[in-house]
Amino acid sequence: ARRPPPPRAGHLQGLAPGGLKTSAPRPPCQPQPGPHKAKPRKIVFEDELLSQALLDAKKPIGAIPKGHKPRPHPVPDYELKYPPVSSERERSRYAAVFQDQYGEFVELQREVGCAQAKLRQLEALLSSLPPPQSQKEAQVAARVWREFEKKRDPGFLDKQARCHYLKGKLRHLKTQIQKFNDQGDSEGSVYF
Repeated sequence: ARRPPPPRAGHLQGLAPGGLKTSAPRPPCQPQPGPHKAKPRKIVFEDELLSQALLDAKKPIGAIPKGHKPRPHPVPDYELKYPPVSSERERSRYAAVFQDQYGEFVELQREVGCAQAKLRQLEALLSSLPPPQSQKEAQVAARVWREFEKKRDPGFLDKQARCHYLKGKLRHLKTQIQKFNDQGDSEGSVYF
């Protein structure tokens, strides 16, 4: 039988203080015996961020500009209103909301898409026009510019924002329903 090599000088593996032998080495996943010492955690609130930044005299390269106020990232209301699905009844309710608002989304997406395509055409036309040579050409160019400015129209911007919101909401609902369906599929499955 093969014997392990003798310990080297100064090698204290397996010895506890006082030269006593310890039990078998503990796997790394087991905690050390004795009281658990939790590291204290520092909690910082958003309103403290600016005052903390002002306290720091040295600023690293690429630091946040002076006077910059970080904005909180708002959570969309639908993420709070539609948490993970927990029952078949709730799944049906989410699916009904999805079906109800999907039609509005498709219509808005079509309108916004058509308007954006028209705006791209107008922009290409405007950039290719030579300077107006007559009063009539100037009027036509002004009319085209007014049409182009509609992309800044509050009504159009509202439609764009609503379309973006509905897209996010429908995606969220669909994800919640799919997660519930996948959960139900895995519970009824047998794995070998």
